[in-house]
Parts: sequence; structure tokens; C-alpha cells
Amino acid sequence: MSSHLAKEAARLKADEIFQKALDDIRADYIEALVAADAGNTIEILRHQQMVLAIDEIRNCLDRYILAADVQEDAGSFA
Repeated sequence: MSSHLAKEAARLKADEIFQKALDDIRADYIEALVAADAGNTIEILRHQQMVLAIDEIRNCLDRYILAADVQEDAGSFA
């Protein structure tokens, strides 16, 4: 994992506007999920997938940062 990728991931995690956009999108889909017709499985799944996608963006950024940390630590022992 490149250090550039980890630095960019850390920058995005610290970017208040980017994080607010993710928070707002996630909140909109949670509200839509709450308001969805309980019998409309397609609509429910679509809203759940969007919430999961937002969560996964954050998880992916964390993985990039952690992977670079692990590589740096391993490099210091070599």
C-alpha cells in the first residue's frame, strides 16, 4: 500500500466537508429507510445498500491508513 494512498485517505477522513457530505447522504437514506413502505423490499434494500456504501467508504479509508501503518512498522524491523 503506498504512503500516498494512506496520506490521501487520512486527508479525506480529516476533511470536514467530505465527512459532512457522507453524514448527510447517510442520514438522508436512513430517513428514507424509516419512511419506506414495509412491503416494498426493493426500496428497503436500495436504502440499506446506500447506507452500507457510505459506511464502507469510511471503512476503506481506515484500511488504507492502517495498511500503511503496518508497512511502516514492518519496514523498521527489516
